[in-house]
Amino acid sequence: MPSSAVVFAKRSLSLSKIYSGMGIFLSAFGIFVSVALTLSGGVAAPYFLFPVAIMALGILMFATPVILLYVYDKNNGVLEYLLSLGWNQSDIFKRYLTAALFLALTLFIAEFAINVVASVIAGSILGLLTSAFTAALGFSAVSLVTIAMVAFSSLQKQRVGGNSPLALSIGFVVILPTFYIPLLPFSAAILVDLFIAGLAGGLSILLLILSSRLIRREKMLP
Repeated sequence: MPSSAVVFAKRSLSLSKIYSGMGIFLSAFGIFVSVALTLSGGVAAPYFLFPVAIMALGILMFATPVILLYVYDKNNGVLEYLLSLGWNQSDIFKRYLTAALFLALTLFIAEFAINVVASVIAGSILGLLTSAFTAALGFSAVSLVTIAMVAFSSLQKQRVGGNSPLALSIGFVVILPTFYIPLLPFSAAILVDLFIAGLAGGLSILLLILSSRLIRREKMLP
């Protein structure tokens, strides 16, 4: 993990504690539901995907401060300083994306550890499956939202925090449908969940490639 990305992650948490707090709350609630379903043992198969949506949303909220940090750094000349050090647009985008994924990973590790314990106690792989789908959906959503909003913020003058509602709207578009996936037959639910995660991940890669090439350096200046 590049040290600069870790520094960005720490700075983002100090910039906004509201989103990180909401992320921890949602994650804790999702873990509670996941553990309850795992220990119950008799839950219908598709319903293990319900806490996946909650925990993925918690991961997204926890990583949202990185977007606020990008806008803050743009307005205060930090990006201009990074460009003067020889960084290009792709380097900057990747550092903020890595910072967001680092925060997402930090919260996911806690979710994963608790689900593993619940799976061991219950003698079931349900908690492990929940963690796997949470990782796929959560990391892909964080990647898409971060790249989309970093690119969008580079194209406009905006006060710090002004883009966060739009960022969360993008995340909700990705995650909200997964709350209804447990209503589908088991095989269909699995395929739809993986499709949404794969689509979000693919779009984030495409946006990263296009944004770093199409957004000019002067767009990152205050």
